[in-house]
Amino acid sequence: MVKTVKNNGRILYISYDSLVPSGGVKVIYAHVSHLVENGYPAFVVHNKTGFKAPWLDCNVPVLYAEGNLQISPDDIIVIPEDNKAAIEACKNINNRKYLFCQNHFYVFKGLQNGDSWQDYGISDVFCCSDIISKFIKSVFDYAEAPVIHNAINLDLFKPRKKRLQIAYMSRKSPGELEFIRNLFNRLYKQDKQVPWVCIDNVNESKVAEIMSESAIFLSTSVYEGLGLPPIEAMASGCIVVGFHGDGGLEYATDDNGFWCERGNIIECARTLKHVVSLIDSEDGIIDKIRSQATKRAGEYTFDRQGKELIHFWREIYK
Repeated sequence: MVKTVKNNGRILYISYDSLVPSGGVKVIYAHVSHLVENGYPAFVVHNKTGFKAPWLDCNVPVLYAEGNLQISPDDIIVIPEDNKAAIEACKNINNRKYLFCQNHFYVFKGLQNGDSWQDYGISDVFCCSDIISKFIKSVFDYAEAPVIHNAINLDLFKPRKKRLQIAYMSRKSPGELEFIRNLFNRLYKQDKQVPWVCIDNVNESKVAEIMSESAIFLSTSVYEGLGLPPIEAMASGCIVVGFHGDGGLEYATDDNGFWCERGNIIECARTLKHVVSLIDSEDGIIDKIRSQATKRAGEYTFDRQGKELIHFWREIYK
């Protein structure tokens, strides 16, 4: 069970100083936003004084580690699973510490040589997906690894009038992406006029605009804890083609996308062509897939996330 403590201190979520869009940072900001709205003294902790994510429009209280941030004995520290420097820096701090795992494939960036989180004084772990929780419990022998499910901004990510274009993220498996795109153009010259639109390095509003107008989202996700872009694309009415990255198995099914076998980039290029043809011919399967996708994505609400988060912290912050 999650342990309870009497506490009057702050809840400090350590975050990376990420100049480029990061789903993990976005989730940390969402957690702190929920907590502040419910009266908890929560803060995002960045390293460099004055840092502000240029791609994220979210006003929450921020503290900075640079310049000798003072930690009071009652403060609770939340550490990302892959932040080795933060894990090591907090080892000799006797505060209550939690590990927030957003990607189980990243845990050994923070832990090495057979170490455990307990070795660093971190007794409890919580997660953002059921798949991560199952992994943590089976590999690290935790009886519980509570889940606060991720959320997407359904006011932003929603369908608009579609055009036949392919939205994609170049930073997700760029080598595989290049192969898929070149193979598609080689085999299907008649479809070379279909635009490809990159959604990297733009703010969330622009990402939502591109997705909402795109008929297709090409997912080249690998080794994800959940994978926000595909579920955001589903909410936007895109037909998702590609890979779920394993973590996406929480939402990916045969009836809500054209999910390909992991790593089979040849199949992915051919499936992309198949979907383009279905859209061109106005095949009824497209509307069915889109309907199921938007329905599934609609479960990832801020309301659910907030309720789960407050329930979690209410048991701790007493």
